[in-house]
Formats: sequence, structure tokens, C-alpha cells
Amino acid sequence: MTRVSLFQKLETDLAEARRRSDTVALGSLGLLKSEVVNASKEAGFSGSIDDALVIGTVRKEIKRRQESADAYTSAGRAEAAERELAAAEVLRPYLPAQLGPAELEAELRQVIEDIKPSGPAGFGQVMKEANLRLAGRASGSDIAVTAKRLLAGG
Repeated sequence: MTRVSLFQKLETDLAEARRRSDTVALGSLGLLKSEVVNASKEAGFSGSIDDALVIGTVRKEIKRRQESADAYTSAGRAEAAERELAAAEVLRPYLPAQLGPAELEAELRQVIEDIKPSGPAGFGQVMKEANLRLAGRASGSDIAVTAKRLLAGG
């Protein structure tokens, strides 16, 4: 069985949203597709679209939606905030499953064991390798906090 790329899934889901007349999904997925295509034309991608590009774009869009929802909430515009959060939820299935705290710690312990950094000074080495291994499965901030704790002997 061939694996469907995230971009193919996006196009299929967009067509399905169009058939269902789902305006939230249609708007969110349409914007995501545009952003992915635009990102593929930027330096370094030469027009190719892979899962990593889609995931990176989804992360940016979800963050943007969350920030907009927070701004609307603080401005007392609950309905607009709810629309932004609903749009973010449409995009979440495009992200890989996130590691839980225990799984993240186990993965980082393995990275530290493999690299054998020289105490807290080896933080940069650990982060570089951890970001490669855990790309898309944990946020950089979660990786950093856990790595610092482990390197400090926690």
C-alpha cells in the first residue's frame, strides 16, 4: 500500500470540505494549501512539497490562529476567538502525534547517552541531535526544558 503524502491528504480533505459545504474547513484548508504552495517557492525548496514543509506550515498556521484567538479574547470578541480556535482544530490532524513528557524524557536520555555531552556545556550538541530525531513530535521549547533538566542531573 502506498503512503499518501500530507499534501495529497490536504487536497483530498479540501475537496471533501467543498462537497460538505463546510465553510470553516474550506477556509482553513484553502489557506493552508496556499501557504504550503507559497512556502515551496521560497529559497531552498525549489517548488517541491514534502511532508516536512506541510508540517512546518501547519505549525505556523496553528500558532497564528492561536495568537489571533488570544488577541480576540483579550479584546472581548469571544465569537471571533472561537472561529480562530475552530480553524486551528481543522489543521491539527496534519501534525504528527506529539510525544508525552515520559516519552520525550526517554528519547532525550537516549540522545544524551549517544552523544555523551560534557555536562551542561553540551546542551547545544544535544539540542541539535534531539531536534533532528524528534522533528515534528515535540516542540523545541519542550525539548529544551527537558534537556536542560536532564543535563543538570535531573
